[in-house]
Amino acid sequence: MKINNKEVLQSYILTTAKYDYSVYEKRILYRLIEVFQKYTTGNKLNDKVIIQKDLFDVNIVTLPVSMFLVNEVDKNHHRIKEALIRLENKIFEYEDDTTWQLIRLISEPKIEKYEQTATFRINPKIVEAFLDFSKGFKKYELKIAMEFESVYSMRFYELLSNQKTPINYSIDTLKDLFKVSEKYKRINDFFRYVIEPAKKELDKCSPYTFHYESIKTGRKITGIRFIPIHQPQFEDESLKKQKAMKQMSNRWFIPKNIEDYLKYNYEFTDK
Repeated sequence: MKINNKEVLQSYILTTAKYDYSVYEKRILYRLIEVFQKYTTGNKLNDKVIIQKDLFDVNIVTLPVSMFLVNEVDKNHHRIKEALIRLENKIFEYEDDTTWQLIRLISEPKIEKYEQTATFRINPKIVEAFLDFSKGFKKYELKIAMEFESVYSMRFYELLSNQKTPINYSIDTLKDLFKVSEKYKRINDFFRYVIEPAKKELDKCSPYTFHYESIKTGRKITGIRFIPIHQPQFEDESLKKQKAMKQMSNRWFIPKNIEDYLKYNYEFTDK
């Protein structure tokens, strides 16, 4: 399915959540964020997208399988089946200064082979997280995010999109964020398989990439300083024109219906 590019708002809760998803799991997540933001703000959904609720207020979502694919053929839906199985068996972990919580993302996934659709139930708390901008949000281009080949590129794109100032992360925090503490115990492996591949792909095609510097405690590398780099040549031209038309209102950056939602629920202003 062709990806109609747009800027998507992602709750900071999701951006900083701790999880280890595959590329296809992330694509499903991106599409769910897109669909529920449309649904909640009253935008018309694609004719093949269906959202229903059961008696317990659990959302039952039906989406075309093609929404999760980017220029590839998934014979017998193998990749999407695998992603749905992994998502059903995964726990979404969130923690901030006051709360720690575990949430199962989806349940009862089903693919209708002839209709080419995927249906599953999604926990209401996950939908709340999609729409909870109280701790801030990140803005990114849907098409860029969907087309990354590395899940670490996806995560760094989310973290660095529209970021103006350097960010410091401890190695332990990053490993915990990506759930790779056991997978890459050696610091060299973490740089080799996580940081470098992500930087290489972002350098090649992303509006936002990074330069990084190691932070040492004594002789040991204990953190990384990420210096964001803006690459405007990779921005969507139509989205750039919208930004160029910006006046004194958020409306040129945030769709009107999303802006109204933010104002009503979180006391955002035009300033």
